[in-house]
Amino acid sequence: MKLSKKKEIIKGMSWWIMPFAKRSRIVFLAVVILLILAAWVIPKIDIQNDLMFMIPDGDPVKEAYFDAEERFGNPGGIVISITSKDGIFFPQLLKRVRDFSERCRQLNLRIPARQLASQLNLSQDASIALAGLLQSLSTDPEFNARQLASLMSDSDELSEAILDFFPVFLQADDPDAVAEELTESLITLYRSDPSLAGKLFSFAKRPTDRRGHLGSTWVENVISITQSDTVWPEFTDKTGIVRAMTPFGFKAGPEFGRFLDTLLENGVTKADAILAYKEKLLKHTGFSPGFLAMLDRQLTSTAAMTLEKAMADAPKQIRVSRLVPEKITPDSMEQARERLHAWSFFKKGIYSADEKSLLVVVRTAPNLDQENRSLLLSAIKTQLKEFFKDGRYIVHTAGYAVVDEAVGTRLVRDVFRLFPLVTAVVVIFLALSFRSLAGVLYPLLTVLLAVAWCMGVMSFLNVPLSLVTIALPVLLVAVGSAYGIHLVHYYSHHYSGTTDTQKGVAATLDGTGKGVVMAGLTTIAGFASLAFNDIIPLRDFGIFTALGVFFALMVSLVLIPALLARFGVKARTFRPGKSRKGATRGLLRAVSRIAAENPKKIVAATGLVLVICAVYFPAVRVEMNNITFFKKASDVRKADTFINREFAGTVDIRVVFSADRNNGVLSPAVLTAMERLEQGIQTRHHKVGKTISILDLIRKMNQAFYYNDPCFYRIPEKTDLAGEQTEGALKAHLASYIDKYQRSDTRPLIDAAKRRTVMTLQVKTASSTVTSAVLNTVKELLSGEVGEKLHKEGIKVHITGTGALYLEAEHLIVHGQLISVAISLVIVLVLVALVMRSVIYGLLAVLPLFFALFVNFGIMGFLDIPLDAATAITACVAIGIGIDYGLHYLNRYRLLRGEGKDHKTAAMETAKTTGGAILINAFAVAAGFLVLVLSAFVPLVNLGILIATTMLTSALAALTLLPAALAIADKYKLIKS
Repeated sequence: MKLSKKKEIIKGMSWWIMPFAKRSRIVFLAVVILLILAAWVIPKIDIQNDLMFMIPDGDPVKEAYFDAEERFGNPGGIVISITSKDGIFFPQLLKRVRDFSERCRQLNLRIPARQLASQLNLSQDASIALAGLLQSLSTDPEFNARQLASLMSDSDELSEAILDFFPVFLQADDPDAVAEELTESLITLYRSDPSLAGKLFSFAKRPTDRRGHLGSTWVENVISITQSDTVWPEFTDKTGIVRAMTPFGFKAGPEFGRFLDTLLENGVTKADAILAYKEKLLKHTGFSPGFLAMLDRQLTSTAAMTLEKAMADAPKQIRVSRLVPEKITPDSMEQARERLHAWSFFKKGIYSADEKSLLVVVRTAPNLDQENRSLLLSAIKTQLKEFFKDGRYIVHTAGYAVVDEAVGTRLVRDVFRLFPLVTAVVVIFLALSFRSLAGVLYPLLTVLLAVAWCMGVMSFLNVPLSLVTIALPVLLVAVGSAYGIHLVHYYSHHYSGTTDTQKGVAATLDGTGKGVVMAGLTTIAGFASLAFNDIIPLRDFGIFTALGVFFALMVSLVLIPALLARFGVKARTFRPGKSRKGATRGLLRAVSRIAAENPKKIVAATGLVLVICAVYFPAVRVEMNNITFFKKASDVRKADTFINREFAGTVDIRVVFSADRNNGVLSPAVLTAMERLEQGIQTRHHKVGKTISILDLIRKMNQAFYYNDPCFYRIPEKTDLAGEQTEGALKAHLASYIDKYQRSDTRPLIDAAKRRTVMTLQVKTASSTVTSAVLNTVKELLSGEVGEKLHKEGIKVHITGTGALYLEAEHLIVHGQLISVAISLVIVLVLVALVMRSVIYGLLAVLPLFFALFVNFGIMGFLDIPLDAATAITACVAIGIGIDYGLHYLNRYRLLRGEGKDHKTAAMETAKTTGGAILINAFAVAAGFLVLVLSAFVPLVNLGILIATTMLTSALAALTLLPAALAIADKYKLIKS
């Protein structure tokens, strides 16, 4: 007796749902309360679009990236190109670039000053002065809130401290007045709020990086034509040269001195070179016509030989200084041009080959987190508007932070634009299908509640929206309506207009409820399989989509029966022959009959389609490239394309060389190996715009050491040394070269102890395909002679950088995709087999799913749609949703066979009833996902197309392949009626 009752409970869904349906008011009240709670927390949901967010904490590639940034700084940062149609060598442009660069350097004070001004109601100057005070005090490891409180208790001491740390760039007419204003304000605020000292201390110490090592730091350095240093030899005393050249008519003066400097800076120190260079000098705009005429007459062969000897004997020094002089004048433009051209290191690094565009790179603080990158980018945009608002120059911005900010902005737009659209599409389909208020309202209410509750839980658990999870509301609206559609469709078809609504609801639950539950559970299993994915947005998407589907299932099973029991569905009169529903049913019956009568032909046709799709499987490629998320016409992609075309590239790959002793990376063998690696990469990969390493600085310093002779732009050898010619002496010589540069110039390339150095490859695309090819070349070279040399020197090499992060994300996507698909397929198959108590029925249920998956990957290969963070969810969506159609079909088919109907009759009856619901659901879901083609993001557009196609192919297979397969199974007695 107990056993039979248990079977009845399993069989009849009405047994446990009807008690809720009969208490509709309680159900309605519970739904409203949960909806209010969700509405309260949803506005607090965050948006996260950082690449670092995608990769899990503890990932070795991610940790290596963090380590490299802390040691060498951020190689890319925020990249700004400024284009002038008249060219770059104009004082007005360079002055703007200089002032803008300086203002960007000041942002470490200006950003917190802006926050302090709004919080404490301070003037701009006072807030900057306070930011300078806090920043200076916080550099002391022993600085604490108690000391700050003591300082704010003494007006004289506080005023003195403010003046001691007064920012040098602050343009205040009277620093004393600013200090007095700030002192009075702080003391007044502190007296009214004694906790102010603690708040200001926390403000000063708050970390801005991901590891919590840096406090209130946003900018590490600014690279631009006006901020860059170069190196050149210069005369310290020209008296001897003047004396030697006086007999030839040359006299001491600024122009003659400039002439000598030009020769030396350009490495023109031999007589024949001086005479050859004279022709170029005669066109030099930096000299007066009179001087050039004298030069043409007086610089004879004899004079040139005399000048060569006098220049060789004159005392010289090597200078490291600004590329562009502090005083920017028209006369200094030619000198700036010469110095820029004298070092190939600068070409496409800070200026374009056509000399019409300049680059400003704001190097952010190491491992700056997304929130603070956003603050910095906002501040930089404000400065750009101030300095370049007149529209005389074309400004483009690019880089990791810019792309992230653009993704975040467009994500918000997509949410507010696509969600109403997909809701409208589903409403239209429901209205056309049911033509009743209940048919529209009940399924729609189900999904809207599911979306609200799911987003509320995400917000409550601090799970942010990302490029992947942004599709969650759209998906839930499109998918979650299925359960309500099947219930309402069954009720409308059998019990519309009935007066005994409770009996009709009970019969509906017993007739189709089991199929709804099975469909819901398999969909949940399909999405939940993504919980095993290492890519965090994919994992979150899987978990919370499964949760949302669970909510939709529960609402469908509880709220819709309550609504039907209380309000029912208005009866409609159909006119056979003129009803579109009648025509649809006739078509479905005809299709089902053809499939049932010609099973082998249907199976053969299906096999042919699968073979064609399989041909395109190898063409499916994996790609991680954030910039291709944007359409080609978008501003952010245009800017990135322009900067990558005109300059060296916005994506970095870092090859780090590590030794176990000081000066270890300065070994000649190590430097030679680095040169070989550099040459091999540049030869094979045109997408690598530039390689930057300590080699560039050493070669330039060596050239300057030999009076800018181009032949000496190389790594020095032991034989070049004047004294002891040993490896140790050469290392010391190289170390002295490096130490002549400012530490800010060498930090991105080598550490202070010379134990670690880095070669940065600037790549013109974020494509993981290109990055993979470059890294394969690096690994190939390191596995050969280059690697052997490094190994003998005890040098360890590892690769990191943004490009490596993209590749790691790609690897995790592929690995996670395989695991998720395998797990979801197994779970779905086992679950269906258990519920239906038949392995054969379980295998039959997944047939439409397999067909849809094959078609999906075939289309991806044929249309060259890459597998990325968004399209990676397509397979799991197909498994989660596509299984529904087979389940609903088989559930209804089994009930009809249980009533004694033969296969053909059961198939046609199933097509007429459940087939209609399958079509409605498939077209509603497909139409819902096609709304994604209006997204700002290319991966979401692709996702919408793929899932829409998958839904239609799944439904098509359920209505054709399943009847054919069932006919074959019935013929060979593989299934029981």
